[in-house]
Amino acid sequence: MAEITRINESDLAKMALPVEFNTDRIADKLLDLPYGNLEEQKLDIYFPNPRPEGLMPVLFYVHGGGWTMGTKRMGALDCIIDALDKGYALVVPDYRLAPGVCFPEFLYDVKTAVRWARAHAAVLGFDPNRFGMIGDSAGGHITLMMAMTADMPQYEGADYGWEDQSSALQAACDMYGPAVLDADEAAWYLSSGAHRMLMEGETDEPGLGKVLYDSVFGTRNLSLLRMLSPVTHVNKGMAPLLIQHGEEDSIVPVQHSYVLAEKIRRVCGPKRCRLVTYPDRNHSDKRFMTKENCDEVLAFFDQYLKNAAE
Repeated sequence: MAEITRINESDLAKMALPVEFNTDRIADKLLDLPYGNLEEQKLDIYFPNPRPEGLMPVLFYVHGGGWTMGTKRMGALDCIIDALDKGYALVVPDYRLAPGVCFPEFLYDVKTAVRWARAHAAVLGFDPNRFGMIGDSAGGHITLMMAMTADMPQYEGADYGWEDQSSALQAACDMYGPAVLDADEAAWYLSSGAHRMLMEGETDEPGLGKVLYDSVFGTRNLSLLRMLSPVTHVNKGMAPLLIQHGEEDSIVPVQHSYVLAEKIRRVCGPKRCRLVTYPDRNHSDKRFMTKENCDEVLAFFDQYLKNAAE
């Protein structure tokens, strides 16, 4: 039987959120740019130094934090910061958090940030045809939804601005994000024997949605959660996807990624999705932030955002 540890929100924050990102590390940047018509909708842009000739490919980073915490400067930005050395620009949006808002508002925010970047591509030196995104944990869920619901009106949030622009991505990387919100995670942990962490007050009964989903998605109804799951939206037009997940993940079991990758391969063929699992990594493992891991992720983005353009 899998071992279970109960944690509170403070414990989760210590595990899931690295220290605040020091923007002084980056010489060429634009901070706190408004991208929508709400006060909370702001983003940071980090540029390669020196900026390359021609239009730059762009990577968006979407922070984790259980959809309830974190900021554009408090997440796992180090997982992709080395992209600046490879000629990519980085765009990091803030998005509104639960319980202040629930799904799909935070997805609307990120979609609006992508549309804003396309609308301003010429002045910023961006190539609007080479947009990629990486997200970790809850940011991984948002990134998955971005990859699979491009330009779908019900998921756009067009009222926030730049409705004439596309929210499409040309490639995406999900790091240990939840993909099957109606999953029986208790059964998954029993079958794998992996250590499990549960929030205080959360039940371990099989087949029940997480307590967290009440505030994040407005429901624990499994049928509704299924409709809000990335795995439900897999389609032949989705962006190419890299998935990274630790097999010892104690918060988002690795089976989320197994199920998602299997469906993508079934619907889109074997080349649309690459799943990489790590036998001894937990959720938000520091090894996901290393240069070696960043190089692995950038090799994937190069394939779709650089090599395809050459």
